[in-house]
Amino acid sequence: MDPHGLRVLLVEDDDDNRELMAEVLEASGHHVLSAASGPEGLRTLSEQTVDVVVTDVGMPGMGGLEVAKAAKAIAPAVPVVVVTGWAEREDIQRARGREVDAILIKPVDPDALAAAVSDAAHGRARP
Repeated sequence: MDPHGLRVLLVEDDDDNRELMAEVLEASGHHVLSAASGPEGLRTLSEQTVDVVVTDVGMPGMGGLEVAKAAKAIAPAVPVVVVTGWAEREDIQRARGREVDAILIKPVDPDALAAAVSDAAHGRARP
């Protein structure tokens, strides 16, 4: 891992949310690789080394849980943080611990996002 910050792959289909989350992570000292879709994010993950994947759950086409599962197949050691407005969904809870290392609830607090990325990268579980 880069001692000056993490390489974070951010997969979010909403332009405004992606830009805002990237700004928060960059302000925390991380280098952000952004993707507007699951397939784009997985291509980036296949081509680049990253420390953490952050993905939105509710995306058209390939959703965040599919991204998380595919990301673990590509890079099993890379933690995945999912961002969702639907934390109570059983499929999200079932994925926790297998494909999903942390769950953040929308609207995402900037400090919580930065902390979740750092904690996931350093192997600390978050509720």
